[in-house]
Amino acid sequence: MSSRAEVARAIAFFEETDDSVLLHELTRDIATRVKSQVKKLLAKGDEDAIPPPAELYPSRQAATQEQAVRTLHSTTDFALLQALARAIGRRIEAIEIVASAEFHEGTRVSVPEKAVFPPPATRLSGEVVQSGTMLVVQLDSGERWEGPPSLARREAAAASDEAPG
Repeated sequence: MSSRAEVARAIAFFEETDDSVLLHELTRDIATRVKSQVKKLLAKGDEDAIPPPAELYPSRQAATQEQAVRTLHSTTDFALLQALARAIGRRIEAIEIVASAEFHEGTRVSVPEKAVFPPPATRLSGEVVQSGTMLVVQLDSGERWEGPPSLARREAAAASDEAPG
């Protein structure tokens, strides 16, 4: 199978997965590789030396997660790597938009202590003050937390909140 076909299958997987932790971790990995490659390309010339992303449609048959991750790690062609990064980025954005719909202003949530992937086990409680592709939470400690909505979890309503008035 050609590298373009493997990348198209990986793109199909990335466009279908709901695993935001995996996608965010892969984005971090890609960023490091892309930064290094851009530095090398710019050393050879100006910005025109940087190729655009490959124009690839997702394959009709998606790769498995293992195959997609392996393809991502083994892809050295910069245009193909950008196509993979673009697919992952679009999927992250879609996941975060859907997740943000669950959290309106005033919603009680718990969030990880730090907005990183994978999220730490320690969670903090607070109230949503702004929703969107980035969630802003006023923590009970008085601190402010900002991060992707996919990291937040709705807290169960307190018994006094549920009792009829």
